[in-house]
Amino acid sequence: MSLLSDLTLQAIFSRLFGVLFFCAVHGGLLTLFAQVLRRPDTPYKVSFSANPFNHLSLPAVAMAVFFRTAWIRYQQIEPDTLKGGRWTLVGIVLASLILTLAFVPLLDLLRPFVANVLPRTAGYAVLQGIVATQQIIMASVLLNLLPLPGLTGGMLLVAAFPHKGKQIQRAVVPVYAVLIIALVAGWWPDLGPVLASYLTR
Repeated sequence: MSLLSDLTLQAIFSRLFGVLFFCAVHGGLLTLFAQVLRRPDTPYKVSFSANPFNHLSLPAVAMAVFFRTAWIRYQQIEPDTLKGGRWTLVGIVLASLILTLAFVPLLDLLRPFVANVLPRTAGYAVLQGIVATQQIIMASVLLNLLPLPGLTGGMLLVAAFPHKGKQIQRAVVPVYAVLIIALVAGWWPDLGPVLASYLTR
């Protein structure tokens, strides 16, 4: 896979917007659930933030630009800080990913407005940004379902093995390195084109 295949300046800006949107929505949902469901008797607190830059991972930004696939900066949530413990953590992980995915059809609702109201050049740029954002959301949610340290799904490992939290955190950087190699080598597919048929229906 060529890194520069179909990569125009407009595509770069569209994908940058897409990854910022993904980080804001997914990171915001994850931290919101963690804060709302935190046990009041624990000093540990994950603060809610919908600021994408608080959740941004620079390697993930590069992967989003080249391969339309990203993840948020890993912030481990410990089961013993949550009401309901490990099962609450599982619910937070799954709910944050599912609700992030729900933004794909919501963004579709903007397309008729953009096409009918904005000038042709501006409308085309915005539509390309919407498509890129939808592609990044769909591909990234699928990736983040994997139970790997550093991904949102990696917190399923924390829920399953709560006493292995430190070991899981130490594995984050090596896992990121493997993910980057897998994306660059084409071992994990660029799902953007695969999902294009759905997005243009």
